[in-house]
Amino acid sequence: MKRNLLSLRIFTAAILLTGLGKMNAQQDPYMTHYAFNRSLFNPAVAGANGQFCASVLSHYQYLGYEDRTPEFYPDPNNPSNVPKAEKNVGPKTNAFAFTAPITKYGGLGIAFMSDKLGYEESTNIKVSAAGRYPMLSGASLSVGFEVNFLQKGLDGTKLKPLAPLDPKIPSSSVKDMHPVFGAGVYYLDPMANAVSTRDFWAGISVLGLNSPEFVYNTGVGPDVVFSTPTKHIYVSGGITMLNFMNNPDLEFLPSVMFKMNKGVFQTDLTALAKYQGRLWGGIAYRGIANKFNSDAFSILLGYSGFKGNLQGLRIGYSYDLTLSRILSVSSGSHEIQLNYCFIIVPVVKEKIKLVTPPFMHRESD
Repeated sequence: MKRNLLSLRIFTAAILLTGLGKMNAQQDPYMTHYAFNRSLFNPAVAGANGQFCASVLSHYQYLGYEDRTPEFYPDPNNPSNVPKAEKNVGPKTNAFAFTAPITKYGGLGIAFMSDKLGYEESTNIKVSAAGRYPMLSGASLSVGFEVNFLQKGLDGTKLKPLAPLDPKIPSSSVKDMHPVFGAGVYYLDPMANAVSTRDFWAGISVLGLNSPEFVYNTGVGPDVVFSTPTKHIYVSGGITMLNFMNNPDLEFLPSVMFKMNKGVFQTDLTALAKYQGRLWGGIAYRGIANKFNSDAFSILLGYSGFKGNLQGLRIGYSYDLTLSRILSVSSGSHEIQLNYCFIIVPVVKEKIKLVTPPFMHRESD
């Protein structure tokens, strides 16, 4: 019980301390299944649970959202040629991550993530390393660091027709790449001896420690800056509560994430229930706290009752109902993801002992 209270106090203190900082427009992609993809926003997660874990995620936001801007900028040489609206220009995120424990004192991770927003696309290749300090209680505290080889691109062919005389708009697709750094701290407590709770986790991370400028050359003047990543702070945590509503078949898994940068303080609240260790279901809410704006209400479903070699597999799906005016031009957001965690037990070859009978001497005749 004392360990449970200590874990909750650590998590609460982290939230209060981080809440004092200032927050800029959100640039990093978000995911509804953040609690199952922690390594994507906190490098200290790598190897923390002692398992090899792989995850795949696809997030399609504001499905059906169209860019009708070209309709208002017809070709002056051919006014009757009205371009068609660009379909589905809402954010699209695809990610893959793999983490592995190297020793009981740390782990490594690698992740690939593609994020497309309108005519801008970001490609992330993240390499992370974490050091882990095991505690006598079974809990652990990890510190991690990541290098993100970030490539940003801008499709000028879609923008140039809107302002053909603007020299700062490229007439082709342009790209630029820079390393971006991040660091984090992660606390994990399995609570193996607790009766009512399991698997408390909490973390704080800062991504975008540096802010490189992504530029392209116009050929007629100085380089043009088209993107500058900003620092993002993440504070998150969750716990598993057993015997929920006095039902031994039910588990309750609440979790929370706060995302902060200059001007934005986003809050994600999630409540999941798990039935007989197999079926998942729940709801989530996302909002911009410092501007009192509601962004989305989500429904989550999942299954993790596989057996045999697939015992560590989890499938999840979520549907986000947009709570802003975008709902009038969008059918909402969809996300599907897979998690698979496993343990590799080294095979110890059994030593074969050969007992040689003693050499028996014979007297010669």
